[in-house]
Amino acid sequence: MNCTVSPLKQIESVVIDSASFAKVRGDAYRFNLTAKNTASIALAVPSIELTLTDLRDQPVLRRVFLPSELGAKQDTLSPGAEWPVSLVVVVKGTGTAERIAGYHLLAFYP
Repeated sequence: MNCTVSPLKQIESVVIDSASFAKVRGDAYRFNLTAKNTASIALAVPSIELTLTDLRDQPVLRRVFLPSELGAKQDTLSPGAEWPVSLVVVVKGTGTAERIAGYHLLAFYP
């Protein structure tokens, strides 16, 4: 039958518990986040969308990171489990890094 059973996806039960974003040097930034499974069952690890914004909170750059790119070692989060992520992002483009003033994070399932 070639059926595949994937982990349960229930995005409303996956929350970004904490996050930070800081300039490391020139065009490099470090972002940290902790995603948490608030459900009583194991859930699929989500993808994370990072949107860098300017002073008017308008998008400058947007990038989607798959769980594997963020170092996820499993495809599920156990009930109540936290998933800490730390990643350095290098922003390319003339003048782009100077425009970045903030960020938004979104956990989602593609």
